[in-house]
Amino acid sequence: MELASKDLGTLQLGPLWVLSALTGTAARFRSYELDAFWDTVVAVALRTPAPARDILTSMTKDRARLLLEFELQDEPVVSGLRHVVAALDSGDAEVADDYKLAVFRIGLGVGRSRGPYGRTITPEDEQLLLLIAELLELDVVPPIVDDVLV
Repeated sequence: MELASKDLGTLQLGPLWVLSALTGTAARFRSYELDAFWDTVVAVALRTPAPARDILTSMTKDRARLLLEFELQDEPVVSGLRHVVAALDSGDAEVADDYKLAVFRIGLGVGRSRGPYGRTITPEDEQLLLLIAELLELDVVPPIVDDVLV
């Protein structure tokens, strides 16, 4: 999938808008939030088909620059995710679906790391993730809540 430089930049920011939604901040993320975020980006990228995986791995080449660009962008989460969807609309539908699902899975991973014992998602983050799925226009939303053993 050939992306214009502007579209690639928008797609690289997509997961950061998800992080922003979950942490409630648009800048100056805490170091432990960024650690969990980058670990999740790498883990999700490993399970994402190319070329969507290539977009995720391109994020890790200059993390400091990407974070600065995100802070300077100063755009609300809703607008940012709408730009992500618009950038994907002009390309291959399968790649777009793979990328949207990867961004959502990054949100799931970050949500789990924020929840009790680092394994479950709080009800508040679950609601945010459902909203993110809607904003990403996901056709199929993976299960958010882990199975409960009775």
